[in-house]
Amino acid sequence: MTQINTQTPIRFKANGYQVNYNNRYTPPMPEDSPMDDVFMMQAMEQQKAAKKEKSKENWNKAGIMAQIGLATAFLGILGVQLYSLKKGSGSGAIKANKLEWKNIAKDTKFPKLEDDCVNPKVREFIKTMKKSAGLSEKAAKMAGVKRPEQCILMYGPSGTGKTFSAKMLAKELGAEYAEVQFADVSSPYIGQTSVEIQNVFKQLKKQAEKHPDKKFLVGFNEIDALLVPREKCGSNNLHLAENRTAFLNGLDDIANLKNLKIVGTTNVYPESGNLDKASLSRFKNMIEVQLPTEKELKASLKFHLNDSESITKQKFFENNDSAIDKFVSKLRENKYSQRDVEDLADKARNEFANVLESSKNIDAEKFELKYLDKAFDLKGPTTGSISTESAQPAWGNIPMPTQKMGLWQRIKGLFGQS
Repeated sequence: MTQINTQTPIRFKANGYQVNYNNRYTPPMPEDSPMDDVFMMQAMEQQKAAKKEKSKENWNKAGIMAQIGLATAFLGILGVQLYSLKKGSGSGAIKANKLEWKNIAKDTKFPKLEDDCVNPKVREFIKTMKKSAGLSEKAAKMAGVKRPEQCILMYGPSGTGKTFSAKMLAKELGAEYAEVQFADVSSPYIGQTSVEIQNVFKQLKKQAEKHPDKKFLVGFNEIDALLVPREKCGSNNLHLAENRTAFLNGLDDIANLKNLKIVGTTNVYPESGNLDKASLSRFKNMIEVQLPTEKELKASLKFHLNDSESITKQKFFENNDSAIDKFVSKLRENKYSQRDVEDLADKARNEFANVLESSKNIDAEKFELKYLDKAFDLKGPTTGSISTESAQPAWGNIPMPTQKMGLWQRIKGLFGQS
């Protein structure tokens, strides 16, 4: 039987029966009509085709809606993550890479500049910096006086107070202070550490330009990690060369900002050969911070112990002067640094606090030299006992980055995050 595609009604006879056919409408047929099966099959085929077409259409709609849903969810998650990055609430190095500026005079307890616990070289340098900073542009120009250089290097044994001296300089200059550890910018991703270093300098420049009426000082601890000698940057240490280049380029970018100073600290001596000579030329001011003398140790011990109300009231230092001198000589012999003295004072105070806690007559208890002796026995090796010759540069322990950055790391990199 020929398939009929026209919409015009057709009339024909089949086995003596008159048949009227319209492909839009199938009239009822007699029960014994041989055409029942024909029209039923045709109707079923049309119904099956219609269902198939509708099912296909529904699947297409569902697929489109699913894709829209996934895209919306992805964009939502991405938006939340990028917002958290911008607000500095991410994890890992994200928080570290956002510089935190502090009014150091309010946040840290400092001795007076003339106190004996202050390193003499540091004291004189700070005085020079204050005088030069106080000169007007006109007076300096007429007298031919050069203003202090922007970059300062403080070097010496561990624990001698280099970072503390940098903070004291900020306090005396009335500058806000921020600190950068190499761990803050170090990344396991290839080429990313140098990017993080650049981001730090971008923040420095932005802050100094935004507030030209304020002063800023940033301390780079373990700066030797960024000053690797060129001759020691072989094929296995190309990442160290990239880091050094990024740091030097950063110094170039902020060179004209008179309200910003950089203080690098290291326990590696310039003459050791472990610091890049060309890079050291950027640091016109280099101050050696040595282990404290007996006079400085005694003053430092007094500075840290005078936090105790009881020790101050009983005039411990005034009443035990000769005994304390002998004790301080012992500290000097064991190469105590400023950090060691601070730790010693903390331990002695804790011993005294334990006695006060268990005493039945707390007001009658007095701080005695025995607490210092016990703290000395508990102290162990001092940071100052490490010889300057054995001090190893931080860059010697920096592993070569091996990981490649994925899509998410690259997106975060666009926002100055790691």
